[in-house]
Amino acid sequence: MKTYDQYETEIAELKAEIERLRGGALLTMAGAKSVAAGMGASFTIQGLEELILLVDPNRTVSFLNSEMARLLGADHKNKVLGTPLSQWDQGPLGEGFLSTLIEASLHSGQTYILERTFPDFPSDRLPAQDLAHGGMTLLRFVATPVKDRVQIVVQDVTHARWLENTFSRYVSPQVIERLRTVPESELMKVERRKLTVLFGDLRGFTLACQEMEAEEVCEMLNGYLSAMTECVDRYEGMVDKFVGDEIMAVFGAPLYTEDHALRALLAGEAMLKAHQAWQEERKSQGKIAPAVGIGIATGEIVIGNIGTPSRMDYTVLGHTVNLAARLCAKAEGLEILTTKATHQAAMAGAKIYPRPEEIPRFRFESKGKIELKNVKAPVDVFRVLT
Repeated sequence: MKTYDQYETEIAELKAEIERLRGGALLTMAGAKSVAAGMGASFTIQGLEELILLVDPNRTVSFLNSEMARLLGADHKNKVLGTPLSQWDQGPLGEGFLSTLIEASLHSGQTYILERTFPDFPSDRLPAQDLAHGGMTLLRFVATPVKDRVQIVVQDVTHARWLENTFSRYVSPQVIERLRTVPESELMKVERRKLTVLFGDLRGFTLACQEMEAEEVCEMLNGYLSAMTECVDRYEGMVDKFVGDEIMAVFGAPLYTEDHALRALLAGEAMLKAHQAWQEERKSQGKIAPAVGIGIATGEIVIGNIGTPSRMDYTVLGHTVNLAARLCAKAEGLEILTTKATHQAAMAGAKIYPRPEEIPRFRFESKGKIELKNVKAPVDVFRVLT
């Protein structure tokens, strides 16, 4: 049994760690919800399995679920019920860790949310993980005082944090939320898949930069790229990368959707409208406002985590990517160019798109066969109109 002074020292250390983490993603994670009505304001990440423990004023266990019993090292929860928590508060979490968290919560009267990494955590103590994540397990602890009792909820957020770290730069939080049901092994494998790629860039950007200060160029690009990214996110596309004034987006990845071609066209149309509003605002302020051109292509591409051991990117490669880039280069200001494959795939996608009322009346105006750089044969190119 620890002495009072030992608990006071550990509580101070734990408070310092909590304060250091407070204000970050720990307290603002999308999808927070109440765990148990009437048991206080415990917040957890929606969709993850919860390990729940309730400790009485005399520090005995008054409630726990089977998952928490497994974490504590018991083969059945009845072995833990009614026993002192100190009897079980040891093992891979560290001796006295839960007791210290309980004392800190009672001492302050506040709900504490803490995430901690545990190297080589035994897999049989937790719900099954998809991958070992380099041998590191990240657990989230939520301790909530309820009168003179404390409720502790534990979640394995290893996969959730990995998703955020890997895909937050590519897709919206809504898509990340849906990706939680997809095994990591499926997300990270390199494969060939039929998808749609979109490129957009500013006409005459290089020339315009010569007339502007560096700060003005940065301000212009930030406004333009923010508006374009919002349109991609709206239709659940993936922003693959920015290259100067160029934005590259992929539809149908990492979360596959059959209507990827239609979503790309809808995003392209939204980008033109958003760009026109951006142009009007800048022109009203006497600022340079180049027009955007967009190219969209549908076909088989290679997708996955590609690179070196020290620098990996989730990206796409192949002829379709090159084709979309070349179409973008040929597009005039406020013009979308695409191919017959995208047209046909979009028509099929319109039959299954979840919000059919959003689909405008698209027209595909032929521009004939056009020779494109690094493309073997001339391509039938269509201008997209609404």
